[in-house]
Amino acid sequence: MNIDIYDQITLSDNQVYLIAGKTNYLNKVYYFLVDIKDTHNIKYCEENIKNHSVVEISDSQLKQKLLPLFLKSFQSSSADMMLKEIEDK
Repeated sequence: MNIDIYDQITLSDNQVYLIAGKTNYLNKVYYFLVDIKDTHNIKYCEENIKNHSVVEISDSQLKQKLLPLFLKSFQSSSADMMLKEIEDK
């Protein structure tokens, strides 16, 4: 699978989500998703390589470990966007 930040995907609930964060933790890829119609609807998901899918996680301890990693990815992606805008000018 090749899903990146700012991509949009539709989950089994038929809602479209923006990939707002992506991180690697313990050799697995995790995503932070935000519903594009309801920004209060967020999901923590894990990439399932075998099924080429994204699976929502419910483990609250894992979510707590992932949150700081997602925050770093938010900061990094924001900095990358700013640099790209500067380079394009």
